[in-house]
Amino acid sequence: MNEGFSGEPMSAGASGKSRGVDLEVRFPDAVDLSRVRSLLGVARERAGAPVERVLTLNLIGIHYSDLSWEKGQVSLEAVSSLHPARIVGLVALPNESESLVTARVAVLRPKGAPFFVERIVLRATGRSVRRLDSSLDGLLVPDVPIVVVWGGRVEGELLKRAIDSADRLIVDSGNRPPAALLELDALVKRGAPVGDIAWARIFPWQCLAAEVLDIPNLREHRGNLQAARITTAGAPGPEALLLAGWFQSRVRRAKVSLVAGPLAPEGAGAEASVSVGAVTELQFLAPPAEFVLRREKNGILDAQVRGDDDGEVVHRLRLPPETPGGLLVQELKLLAGCDEVYAAALDEAARFARELNPGAPAPPAPGPP
Repeated sequence: MNEGFSGEPMSAGASGKSRGVDLEVRFPDAVDLSRVRSLLGVARERAGAPVERVLTLNLIGIHYSDLSWEKGQVSLEAVSSLHPARIVGLVALPNESESLVTARVAVLRPKGAPFFVERIVLRATGRSVRRLDSSLDGLLVPDVPIVVVWGGRVEGELLKRAIDSADRLIVDSGNRPPAALLELDALVKRGAPVGDIAWARIFPWQCLAAEVLDIPNLREHRGNLQAARITTAGAPGPEALLLAGWFQSRVRRAKVSLVAGPLAPEGAGAEASVSVGAVTELQFLAPPAEFVLRREKNGILDAQVRGDDDGEVVHRLRLPPETPGGLLVQELKLLAGCDEVYAAALDEAARFARELNPGAPAPPAPGPP
């Protein structure tokens, strides 16, 4: 379908793993949102969706490559199987020569769900990228929460529009260099409602540390925590810095350090390999007790406590598989604002990032969002 279209909308073929079929319209000039909404009505009719919509969430994915969007779409659709949503994808490709906005619309029904999900994707190339920020508001379902899942660098006009519109802005700092935590910390200090997939990824480490300190015969050590050391696979990545920041923000008196270790846990097989920068061990001291949490093979976190009067204590936790949308679902337990515990941990993580990257430029001073 193009600007002069006067007949049936064209099919763009099946989209990924979704059960709907995309209908497409192209805009070489201004984006006509009324035509996009009209196309959505056609898609709903073809999918057999009822006239009355039941949508509880706007899920917006903003990406800067087709591959990044394809991965992000899988997660958004997984989340929408739990939260009836309108998915809006904005794909910005400013380096392409042609200036064009392509809108693709589909309505699908998640497997086993009693509701339908709407998906609208605007793919902009060349100079047309600047039209995306002005198109966003007209694509949203009114009076329901807006969650933006950001798939690029934490900067730009499109990001500013997303922050202004969103109840939550979800990023994955684990996909960025540690210095990116400085920019993220500055955003949070300006009031941006940030959530972080990397924060959800380290939750099992936090959970196991809390569990061992809550074992009745170990509670006496909570008031004597003096130091912590996080070991990583290679140079520390953002998740390690967040874990260090979490420990430092919860135990102010402790001396927290980061250590670059081997790329795989000692004695572990190939199935236990982890990404560069990931946490492999968390050790903390409450003399005479020593607590060691270690990533083992087969997705097990193993906690050992030595030096306690009652002898050695062993506790284990299985790491959950990282399924599409699983970590995003965790972050969506909070649908507005910013987690205060995360904000405090991020502030300390940014300090660690400055120590690791003393030449990193300072982020803008905090001010109004």
